[in-house]
Amino acid sequence: MKKTLRTTIILLIAIMTLAIATVSASAAGTTVTKVDIKKASTTLAPGKSEGLSISFGYTGAKPTSKDFTWTSSNTKVATVSGGTIKAVKPGTATITVSANGKKDTCKVTVKTTARWISASDAYTQLNNRRKNAKVAALKKDANLEKIAKIRAEEMAKNNKFSHTRPNGKSGLTLIKGNLHKGENIAKGQKTGKEVTQAWYNSAGHRRNMLRKEFKKVGIACYEYNGVTYWAQVFSS
Repeated sequence: MKKTLRTTIILLIAIMTLAIATVSASAAGTTVTKVDIKKASTTLAPGKSEGLSISFGYTGAKPTSKDFTWTSSNTKVATVSGGTIKAVKPGTATITVSANGKKDTCKVTVKTTARWISASDAYTQLNNRRKNAKVAALKKDANLEKIAKIRAEEMAKNNKFSHTRPNGKSGLTLIKGNLHKGENIAKGQKTGKEVTQAWYNSAGHRRNMLRKEFKKVGIACYEYNGVTYWAQVFSS
């Protein structure tokens, strides 16, 4: 009987000790005294993301990411999760981080970016491949280059990487006349050398590049919201 009583007392003391320890750890808590986003503003293209860095002051235990709340004033323009902004569509939004009543903001501007990138090296790279294959060089053609620009731009703006145009017709319909015709397209390559190598590594694209019936070529590269779209069109 005494042994049972002693065991019970020891168990109660252990439980009390555990309870006291738990309350003590919880009581330390975390108090954020200030929070600052290191950037006051930023600009992103639709679809792009950026992580925001913060600095903060505190008392007690060091805060973790769970102690901070992130919000966007306009989620149709930009969303935020854990400090990472995701741009949605053109416009402006205010990103706010808050903790313990302290907060800071960052203005986000989302806007479309677009530019033409020189394709001059792509012409050189193409004819180097033809020379190595002992095939006559292709002549740079202004009309075909215009068609290549149409194709690159419409793929970018319609977010449709395809040999089919937005109107449902083949891209080759832009090349008039009873001619031998061909089209190579690519997405994401940054340089003429890179895109030429990518095309050359593909059997179908390589056939277009080295085809003896082709005499002229037009090449264009359009960068839209940070993504490059290439078009290379051929004719006899």
